Amino acid sequence: MKILFAADEFPYSGVALKMAAGLAMNTWSDITMMGVVPSVASKPATQSSIANALERYRETFYDLCSHEDSPFKLDRVSWEWIPMQDGSWEQIKVFRGAHKDFRTLLRFGQPALEILKEARNLPGDLIVLGATSGDRCLWTEAADTPQKVVASAESSVLLVKEDMAVKRIVVCIDDVPIGQEALEMINQMIVIHGASLMLIGLTKEGGTKPAVYQRMIEVGDYYADRGIHVESRTAEISDLEKLISQETREDLLTLPMGKKSVLGLLFSREWVERFVSACKSSVLVLR
Repeated sequence: MKILFAADEFPYSGVALKMAAGLAMNTWSDITMMGVVPSVASKPATQSSIANALERYRETFYDLCSHEDSPFKLDRVSWEWIPMQDGSWEQIKVFRGAHKDFRTLLRFGQPALEILKEARNLPGDLIVLGATSGDRCLWTEAADTPQKVVASAESSVLLVKEDMAVKRIVVCIDDVPIGQEALEMINQMIVIHGASLMLIGLTKEGGTKPAVYQRMIEVGDYYADRGIHVESRTAEISDLEKLISQETREDLLTLPMGKKSVLGLLFSREWVERFVSACKSSVLVLR
């Protein structure tokens, strides 16, 4: 798996980093961390507050992934030529992970656009980013970044609300099969949080397609076989927003938003932005 961790310098990004680190360790994923500096800045990018934050996050990541058999253990050493500002070159010693590298990038521009651009340039399975908790879903200096990324990304997105406890993983189920990679990603969320699982079969106008029941059984059996406690229920798609706002305060909400999924077909990107903004829980959007 490939993970893109998008961050700014505020506390919710530090919370999301812990989630990204846990996923990277458990799945031996390649991980790239990126920050975005405004195009017009008063100081060089490498001296910006976001650059300083990325350096702190890098140290935190290695602290979290420092045990002996970590795939990120720094034990590969090489010498590489680096261009200097005066046009000269300097050869420096570079340490790399035993099996996986942790890359750090700085881009310039509007955060949501640059995160989406990097996600396209670096095709991956998952974007991870944090956001403020409660009734809002914001970045401090680029407020709508989380909603824009969740709504427009082509890959899956994990949006981590600041300091929100997760006791249950809530997965919406429609008649489209959930792929093996998505099942494993949900499983990782369950393991990291020590959470139980709730499956919600999506109904429309009082009717549930037989395929939805079949998917619920398949997914439920998959996790039950792994010793995970599973509950299930059905819900009208039209009531989904109300249900989520009332019942998912300490949950991680998982939404299938692929091109063939019910939610992906019925709801626009504008709905996704509004829904994520109002949702009090962390959100995993599967694509």
